[in-house]
Amino acid sequence: MFGLSQPKNEKEIERKALLKALRQAEHEMDVALSYFHESTDPEIIDHAIYLMEAAKKKYSYFLKKARQENLFTS
Repeated sequence: MFGLSQPKNEKEIERKALLKALRQAEHEMDVALSYFHESTDPEIIDHAIYLMEAAKKKYSYFLKKARQENLFTS
């Protein structure tokens, strides 16, 4: 009552959004890695490394949030 706890539907929506963000971040890491492997120009390689690091940090953030929400327990 009075907004002290979220209804189950809202919590489930947040849970699904978090898992979707985690999957998207994982995809971004895969794309960045492919970009790195396909690059030959040193400046493009630097850019690919930047993208990989950014994607890795994003993935780590969402993974940490998912663990805090106990999304991986049965």
